[in-house]
Amino acid sequence: MKVALINLGCSKNLVDAEIMLGFLHRAGFTIKENPSGCDVAIVNTCAFIKDAKEEAIDTVFNLVNLKKQGKLKKIIVSGCLPQRYGKELASLLEEVDGFLGSGNIDKISATIAKLFNQRQVVNIGRNHYLYKHNTPRIYLTPGHYAYVKIADGCDNRCSYCVIPQIRGTFRSRRMESIVNEVRDMADRGIKEVSLISQDTTFYGYDIYKKYALVQLLKKLVKIKRLKWIRLLYLHPRHLNVSLLKVIRDEPKICKYIDLPIQHINDRILKLMKRKVKAAKIKKLIVDIRRIIPDAALRTTLIVGFPQETELEFKELYEYAADVKFEHLGVFTYSPEENTLAALLKGQTQEHIKNKRRDKIMLMQQKIVERKNSTFVGRKREVLIDKVLNRRLAIGRMQYDAPDVDGLVYVKGKDFKVGGMETVLITDNVFYDLTGEKA
Repeated sequence: MKVALINLGCSKNLVDAEIMLGFLHRAGFTIKENPSGCDVAIVNTCAFIKDAKEEAIDTVFNLVNLKKQGKLKKIIVSGCLPQRYGKELASLLEEVDGFLGSGNIDKISATIAKLFNQRQVVNIGRNHYLYKHNTPRIYLTPGHYAYVKIADGCDNRCSYCVIPQIRGTFRSRRMESIVNEVRDMADRGIKEVSLISQDTTFYGYDIYKKYALVQLLKKLVKIKRLKWIRLLYLHPRHLNVSLLKVIRDEPKICKYIDLPIQHINDRILKLMKRKVKAAKIKKLIVDIRRIIPDAALRTTLIVGFPQETELEFKELYEYAADVKFEHLGVFTYSPEENTLAALLKGQTQEHIKNKRRDKIMLMQQKIVERKNSTFVGRKREVLIDKVLNRRLAIGRMQYDAPDVDGLVYVKGKDFKVGGMETVLITDNVFYDLTGEKA
């Protein structure tokens, strides 16, 4: 039986998709990239904000059209969308044959087996599934980097966020399982691993009764064939100096701090229920710049949150201008049903949200251009992600995460995907750099 999978959303969703493919391959299914001509097509969905939900529904309707044309037999919608909306979604999308929640991805083969015996299969349970190092998996990333989900769920319950409703409470994987997984990855040639979860700095607290990320990192850096360890989604509430010092002292850990602050005004932070005050965020960033002077700081901001005044937005804008983050993304606030923020009075108009987002991003573009210009004339280690032709390749420095940050276009020869090259940076163009193999 031929099966295709389309993955939408974040890197955490990507890991879920890879695990589903692993279970399908182990069960004897033939995996195809193109859903046309397949027996089953799976859409692994995101449901975090309005845009993600719209993308998911559009993708489903594209598959429905294939099905109507006789080019596809069955459709499964998996992941966050069915987990969030459950049987309500099944009644709205009658053309879809199966629904699989994000907590039931290990049941993908059994779900497909039922598709041809009943009109609609709905398999949405509680979020308790955590994969292990020996869970079957087919990587959708290139062969030299991969994501390792060290935990799932979230306990923070920010007022705008539906993740706890979808993914459940925070659940860490056992440290031994993660170490075994990363060791296996390194043995198969993976050079860079990104550790991910909803709240990576909270890792281990549920099972070890203490923050355990530092302990985990000290085990991972001993894996010889591994080159880079990247940390993503570091909540400012739980980031501390001891972790910063490990990042500074261990050459294998990328000098890359992904710190989503969302806002810097105390009133807005309180409305967001971030459980952290502006003073702590500011001190953290001072500590990062002091302890790891060459660190690349990435953050995300939310503009247009309910009741955000022009003065409060100005405070956020001026703080971002002062800190000069190396990487910055801006979300316009998306009111989500069943969240406290959606019930707040003083919802901001869309055109104001967009104006505030654009103002920050225009400023950020100028900051990145100035920062990138400081690399020109210097040699940097670059991990090659793609070889375009005999004389040109694309790679990244340790200061750039896959898919979201800047690239380095490298001239030279004898490139190999996954190879580490010393590159002389020769120019910067907006968010990217160009260079020559040294």
